[in-house]
This record gives sequence, structure tokens and C-alpha cells, in this order.
Amino acid sequence: MDPKEAVDRNSMSEDDFVKAVNLALDDGYGPHPRSKSFEGGNVFSWLKADSTSSTHEGFELPPKVIKLASHRMAFPLSLMHANSYASKRLVLIGDAAHTVHPLAGQGVNMGFADALCLSKVIAEGVAVGSDIGEITLLQRYESERKAANITMMAILDGFQKAYSIDFMPINVLRALAFNGAQYISPLKRKIISYASGNQMLPLFT
Repeated sequence: MDPKEAVDRNSMSEDDFVKAVNLALDDGYGPHPRSKSFEGGNVFSWLKADSTSSTHEGFELPPKVIKLASHRMAFPLSLMHANSYASKRLVLIGDAAHTVHPLAGQGVNMGFADALCLSKVIAEGVAVGSDIGEITLLQRYESERKAANITMMAILDGFQKAYSIDFMPINVLRALAFNGAQYISPLKRKIISYASGNQMLPLFT
């Protein structure tokens, strides 16, 4: 939510805040999601109003919030990136190197990928008898991970900005794009693979 809305929510009475949370968890922000099936193999059949819903994938209402367990806290979205990851006997990984919007758990995935890359670089250095603290060795980690992290940060920032716009034509285009990705299986698999850190750009290879 935008900063003003966050301030308003934080200043509500406890009872009003609990009601607002329950409304948002139930149906305060639109209809419950439903799974759509294909009709006649048409990948865009989800556009039709009479597409059937899956009987196995319904929306289950979350339990009601009864009371607050702690003070309310607000965490502003942030996007930060270190100019350099490597120095002599020092490297930055994970949130020490980059901070992204909390979208789809990609911040932790980027950190895991950093750790994996650094471990490989160190192992390769040990294998050939190199000093693992040497800047030339550690810069191999930086050169590989910086490009990947900047790309993912740009994607996440784009998502955040796209969802910050409440303008009907943009909303329709955004919905079409995400629904199209959902039902075009090869594209969906490529996106999931990339987001999981298993495949680098370009997606279409």
C-alpha cells in the first residue's frame, strides 16, 4: 500500500484494524481466485465468461483474525544495490549486497544463488592452490552475480511499479499478460525456472 494508507492503517483503533484485515483477507480486494480450464485446446479460453472452474481448486477462506499479537509495524519497500561486491578478503552476499522489494521470495533466492556461486568460486580456487581471499578470485563471483542480480532487481522493480498504477487500460494489459503466462505452459516453465535461479536470461533458448 502507499505510505499514506500505511499511516492510516497504523493509526486505526485495534478493533477497526482487525476488521480491515479480515475484510482484506476475505474479499476486500476483489473476487476470490478461481482456476479456469481450457476449452477445445484454446489457450485464450480463459477470456470467455463461461469457462468452467475446477472443482478441485477452490478458494478457501483464511481463519478470522481475532486480535493483534503485537504492535503494528510498517516496512517501507526498498531497492538498494552495492557498487562493488568484492574487495581483498571480503565479499558481500545476499542482503548485504542487494535489497529488493519483497515480491515472490526473490530476495532470498538471489541470496542463495550468491552463496552457491561464491562456494563454487572458492572451491575452484582451493583446487588450484589459489589464495581464496585474493581480489582477482573474488571478482569472478562479483562478475557473475552482479549482472544476474541487477537483472532480477530490474524485473522486480518493474512489477512493483506496474502494480502501483491504478489505470484501467494498464490494469487490463497487466491482467492479460499474467493470465497469458499462466496458460502458455512453455513460457510459464521458463519463467519459473528463471525465478528459481535454474536458468539465466534469455528465457527463449
